[in-house]
Amino acid sequence: MGDEVQAHMFEPFFTTKERDHGTGLGLSTVFGIIKQNAGHIWVDSQVGQGATFQIYLPRTARVEPQASLRVTPASALRGSETILVVEDYAGVRGLAIQILKAHGYEVLAAKNGPEAIRISLKHDRPIHLLLTDMVMPDERQGAGRADSSQRLGYGSCTCRDTTTA
Repeated sequence: MGDEVQAHMFEPFFTTKERDHGTGLGLSTVFGIIKQNAGHIWVDSQVGQGATFQIYLPRTARVEPQASLRVTPASALRGSETILVVEDYAGVRGLAIQILKAHGYEVLAAKNGPEAIRISLKHDRPIHLLLTDMVMPDERQGAGRADSSQRLGYGSCTCRDTTTA
């Protein structure tokens, strides 16, 4: 990897792959897990030579007791609300639709913001949740998207991983 790639490799959604051939979440997920556990990660890479990642996690002699978990069977997790899914990657959008429908939700789907607005304006019943990709090409980001969702009557929520800052 060159210096430019190394400078961004742990950022969410950064990828050197072609569109629809990766989400750029692998290394950012690894980085987040390591940082949440007070660890460190280093990379040694030369263009055309490959890369070596070194991961250091703190040693501990303490074993955490496992809390007893009450497991709810997946078959009991059912919904009936309407969810508008906005996602530009067809594979991710299709998976979200499949999972939500399997759990009883009515799902409306759009591949971009303008399509989502058209769908929501034509839909004559309440839309209970707007599930949207926060980073989509050629779309308004963050506050602009939140403003549009509020004008359409949706609440908004922005999630950020603050453990990597």
